[in-house]
Amino acid sequence: MDDKEVIARSLPPPMDVAVDGNFAGKLTPHLMAELRGWIALPLIALGLAGLLALLLAAARVPGAELILPWTGPEAFRRILVVHVTFAFVVWYLGVQGVLTVVATAQVVAERGATDQESDLGGFEAFFGRVAVYGAGLSFVLLLIPALGNVGTPSINNYIPVLLHPLYYAGLGLLAACVALPIIRLLLLLARRRRPDAGVFGVACAGVIYLLALVCIGAAWLTIPKYVGVEGAAEYVMWGGGHVLQFANTALMLCGLYFIVRVALGETPMTPKWFAAAMLMLVAGAGAGPLLYLTFVGGDPSQRMTFTSLYWFALPVPATLVMASVVGLLFKRRRDLWDGAPEIKGVIAALVLFAVGGLIGFFEGSVDTRTPAHYHAMLIAVTLVFMTLYFGLFLPLAGRRTPRRRLRTAMYVLLGLGQLLHSGGLYVAGMEGVVRKAAGADQDLDNVTKIAAMATEGVGGLIAVIGGIIFIVLAARLLLARQATGVTPGASTR
Repeated sequence: MDDKEVIARSLPPPMDVAVDGNFAGKLTPHLMAELRGWIALPLIALGLAGLLALLLAAARVPGAELILPWTGPEAFRRILVVHVTFAFVVWYLGVQGVLTVVATAQVVAERGATDQESDLGGFEAFFGRVAVYGAGLSFVLLLIPALGNVGTPSINNYIPVLLHPLYYAGLGLLAACVALPIIRLLLLLARRRRPDAGVFGVACAGVIYLLALVCIGAAWLTIPKYVGVEGAAEYVMWGGGHVLQFANTALMLCGLYFIVRVALGETPMTPKWFAAAMLMLVAGAGAGPLLYLTFVGGDPSQRMTFTSLYWFALPVPATLVMASVVGLLFKRRRDLWDGAPEIKGVIAALVLFAVGGLIGFFEGSVDTRTPAHYHAMLIAVTLVFMTLYFGLFLPLAGRRTPRRRLRTAMYVLLGLGQLLHSGGLYVAGMEGVVRKAAGADQDLDNVTKIAAMATEGVGGLIAVIGGIIFIVLAARLLLARQATGVTPGASTR
């Protein structure tokens, strides 16, 4: 071993993601504590979703009914409802909480520079702590009915529920705890003239989230008669769930804006154009509450109009931002291979989102083409959020990792696995396989159906492996002993 090799081995491992200078060093003690709490909550949600998935798998094993109390059809559906809630609803809302805290830190730092106030006020800090602890408590309330084998499962679109007071209390508490930091951010921004474009985008996502809550409240007040308890649950969550997808899209676009800025050192578009795209999403989502004033509850036209929002209000701003990202990636194509693995995650997300959006125009309402569409879209959003964990969230909390190959494998496995999963579902749907069915109910009576569903299963397994790597790696970083913040620096490789 020569001297050069000895020196190389003695150096600390290289860090390939520089901390975003717009946010680094701006997290006050209160906000750093909130940040770590909100970083942990989505990871816990994904971990719980994984454990519940194991229960679902175990419930299918012959003889499981002699050991496990969750093996009956009703109990199985209860576990399924909570699994979906944690895997998608809670995971996304938790990331919204993290981004809101990060944006708040930047606004508070600007306020400190002008008003000699460098930290949150007493009430602001108090509500931040309440939000984190309350969100954690909501997890318990959501789990109790499923594990206690109580409550009727309602497999709604977007937000499935258990018809039980504790479950509704958990959803309500979670909704309020996500809203608190959003309202705080909006109040802080009301006194600022020109916020950072990314911060403005996060605030727009927060406004859309509040609009989704308005839709759920309006639906609750206008429940049609004679629809039954499960029908009422579907009606209440339908419109709000639609609007919530605008918030998820806005968060994904903000994530792309941030991660490209961090990894490549430049933004994909000008701040004005990015702000315009965010305002377009707010305008599209703003139509949601108006539909409860325009249509009588239960009117099929109301449902169709909510669906039309996807066709006419969502594609333009999303395409505007993603096309700008693609253009920047093409311009910097020589930097992609040796750059941060998070850029590979962005590419995988863009491919999945494009495929999901394309097949969404040719889906069927009752067959597996519908889940093929929305699973691709949802996992595309998840991929962007995963890149944010390693490119922004954890570095701001003082946690970075040089595990380039593992991070790359994580993004590729999840992206490729979901592409196979959605592709299999879409082909099966073209053959007439119905959605929300399993086993013999799928009527797999020809080779194409069997091959398509086998591809779906293999793809799902590959994607799960990628998800497990993410949870384990992120959790290990978060639980590491070092807990110091970081400042901007030239750490690119």
